[in-house]
Amino acid sequence: MLIGKLFRLTRATVGIQLVEGTARVLTVPSNAVIRVLSGPDSNGKLPAKGLVYVLWEAKTIALFGVDVEQRGIEVKQLDTSHESDQSATA
Repeated sequence: MLIGKLFRLTRATVGIQLVEGTARVLTVPSNAVIRVLSGPDSNGKLPAKGLVYVLWEAKTIALFGVDVEQRGIEVKQLDTSHESDQSATA
């Protein structure tokens, strides 16, 4: 089950974001970290049309589940150590 897991994408991936009722196509870049909000059920069956909803940069977007499975590497937790290092030196 993918729901709630974090993935780092190994390749840029096309996603769809709804903005005020209009679908907007965007590219999630390689190395982006996403969190799966909805996805395959406990039997591994993908929702209609194979789309899963993910959170990326505070945006909820739809990606194809197969893209997450094939282009994503699960990460256990975000490495924010470099962010705190930068703020300490700023």
